[in-house]
Amino acid sequence: MAKTYRIILEYTTTEDMSNWMFGPEYWDWPELLDLDATRETFGLVSVARLPEVNQDHLSFINQFAEAN
Repeated sequence: MAKTYRIILEYTTTEDMSNWMFGPEYWDWPELLDLDATRETFGLVSVARLPEVNQDHLSFINQFAEAN
């Protein structure tokens, strides 16, 4: 039986995304997800920039940057 999975990712970056030529809609999702083209398919339903920044994600990015 075929199954469909919905995976929701929240992507936060400190980069200026005004160029937006390197954001999630340009990623090679089938390769990242390691899909077998003979059995699996992928569709990008929606990519949207949220008006607010996830402060938890931003805090984690800053902690990681300061540690390195």
